[in-house]
Amino acid sequence: MRIVRLAMEQRWGAVAELVLLGLLLTGCARTADHDARTPGGSAAYLLAEEPQGAKGVLEIRADLESGGATESAAEVVLVARIGGVEGAIWDPARAAFTVQDLSAVEHAKVDEAPQHDADSCPFCRAEKKKKLASTALVEVVDAQGNVPVVDARKLLGLKEGQTVVVRGHAQIDSLGNLAVRAAGVFVRPGV
Repeated sequence: MRIVRLAMEQRWGAVAELVLLGLLLTGCARTADHDARTPGGSAAYLLAEEPQGAKGVLEIRADLESGGATESAAEVVLVARIGGVEGAIWDPARAAFTVQDLSAVEHAKVDEAPQHDADSCPFCRAEKKKKLASTALVEVVDAQGNVPVVDARKLLGLKEGQTVVVRGHAQIDSLGNLAVRAAGVFVRPGV
């Protein structure tokens, strides 16, 4: 039984790593060779006012999937909390980070420590799959569509746990991950 549990832990760990890798590799070919010293610095990416009509990760994913627009990018306004599954959030080599749907974040606060073996529980496995589906990659892009080669924490002063509203284009990549190319980021006051 212990061997089965270890195999399951390794399998779920590998799944989470593959999803994160897929999220972080989305759009790497379009990354520009420049840094935060681009004209305007962080001001070129930070929005002074919160865009209206924001939707969460799950709602945008559902819209894209129901509309059949999974391969083409749709203009969106996304609201989410900076964070990721298994703690993987930041790409230190480019302005990209992961976010989670606000509902997934609130649920995680309530149910942090199951009182049973989560690896053998079908409900817990389904919840982990749902958590992965509620995560998206945000890539900050300049006017030419290039991702600055600098950590988003340095470029925009972002921190884990902040709620952000991003305006950009979203699509579901070939691995089934939601990826948003953000032309502008608004950080909600708080956290």
